[in-house]
Amino acid sequence: MEENEQGGVTVEYAGFIVRWVAFTIDNALFAFVTIVLLFPFPNFEDPIPIGIYRAVITVAIVAATIAMWVKYDGATPGKKLMKIKIVDADTLESIDAKTGVKRYLGYILSSVMLLIGFAMVLFTEKKQAFHDKFAKTLVVHAT
Repeated sequence: MEENEQGGVTVEYAGFIVRWVAFTIDNALFAFVTIVLLFPFPNFEDPIPIGIYRAVITVAIVAATIAMWVKYDGATPGKKLMKIKIVDADTLESIDAKTGVKRYLGYILSSVMLLIGFAMVLFTEKKQAFHDKFAKTLVVHAT
């Protein structure tokens, strides 16, 4: 755990392991929700309807994630359990919806780059992944 003073406030940046655990908890939760929502449709003959339904579920989960970041002080259920949150890198305040969307787009880019975008947490001063730098956010321990 690395601490740094930023604007007169001591900030404890969340490291790779705690972030990865939170991410894993969230993905397990979202996978469970997806399975529950797809359960009524186990035997589609035509793959197109199930593909459309999965796409709708994915969009809903993405929207729910961004909404949680904004409404619940930068935290999804996994982040809440790990006592970390996302904040604006400049103000240390909660993020808005625009920043949430930008951060999620950064998640996609972090993934496309063979997960190197996530590994950046290990090598940056403020433990920022690519999506944090892209959206100008930090993940910090909640106080």
